[in-house]
Amino acid sequence: MKKISVLILAFIGILIFNACEENEDPIFVAQEAAEPRIVSPNASVVLSRDTADQPAVTIVWEDANYNVATPITYTIEAATAGSGFSTPFVAGSTPERFFSWTVGELNALAINAGLPTDEEGSLEIRVKSAIGSNNGVEMVSDVTIMTLTPYPAVIPLKSLFLVGNAVDTNKDGVANDSDWDNGATNTYLFRDANDENIFYFQGYFEANEFKLLEIKGQWQPQWGLDGGGFTSSDILGGDPGAFVIPSAGYYALELNIDALTYSLAPIDASAAIVYSTMGLIGSARTGDDSGWDASIIPDTDFMQSPFNPHIWYLEGTEVFDGELKIRADDDWANSWGGNPGLSGQGNNDNDPNIIVTAGTYDIWFNDLDGRFILIPVN
Repeated sequence: MKKISVLILAFIGILIFNACEENEDPIFVAQEAAEPRIVSPNASVVLSRDTADQPAVTIVWEDANYNVATPITYTIEAATAGSGFSTPFVAGSTPERFFSWTVGELNALAINAGLPTDEEGSLEIRVKSAIGSNNGVEMVSDVTIMTLTPYPAVIPLKSLFLVGNAVDTNKDGVANDSDWDNGATNTYLFRDANDENIFYFQGYFEANEFKLLEIKGQWQPQWGLDGGGFTSSDILGGDPGAFVIPSAGYYALELNIDALTYSLAPIDASAAIVYSTMGLIGSARTGDDSGWDASIIPDTDFMQSPFNPHIWYLEGTEVFDGELKIRADDDWANSWGGNPGLSGQGNNDNDPNIIVTAGTYDIWFNDLDGRFILIPVN
């Protein structure tokens, strides 16, 4: 009889508990919870641009235990070793218990975290778990170490090129309506070496109109004039008007896409030398010093604009990490160099070499003012 009485009392207790719960929202309390635990080993990787799209590292962890049947979100955080995660970077997010990076993604993460390029450095990686739509009840894993040697990143910079019937975009030697072509061999403006917002161009124009574009094959963003002021389609919400060349001749164009200022004025180019050839020479052509020896490998010759003989270009040119010079007529009497980077200005006066990073580029050079620009080709 005692056993039966105990069972009845227990049953009544359960009914009372359930009756109370019907009037309240259920509350789940994480008891004896366990944070995620990283089970993959420390990693050490020398990163290479040549394998940027290939898998690099996968980090794996054991699921966090919340004792609640609810989805868990995992956020992967990275910080420089020894920083105590004072300024962590979010390196990924997933509902799974693993996360992978490609070589390129890991390289970008390393650079953003402040690791020097071409040197070995370490990142600390941890996993943070959370539940619910508001990322509640966060728990943090132990730490694993990634020792990485990142490569220098090519930082995308804005580039501008000419389009219109005042210029020769298709390089057939004349400027006409067929040169409103946004995907031809459009001539690029030359970016300032120290200010990425300033551009220059000196060259020949027909008496007609032109605009400036940023992306080959696309009409937006588009730069031009509105009410006499320099502006873009992004600012206006529509297409700006064209620059107008009143009479054929050589002009100097200078503009600042941040300050929205510009100048366009005639110049006298009658005394400028018209060179027969223009070429590249240097170790970046071959990856070693043989690139400086024209008797082994002749200068890599530019194409000359048939519309403006002072504009020279090479499309889709592959170079190695190294140095370059630009020189006329396969001789050192007239040569140009410049500062490290993707743009600069040589003075034809024993300039330093142009230091370049391996990649494929469209390369443009203007012998009127010695300016050059390298446009990375994806």
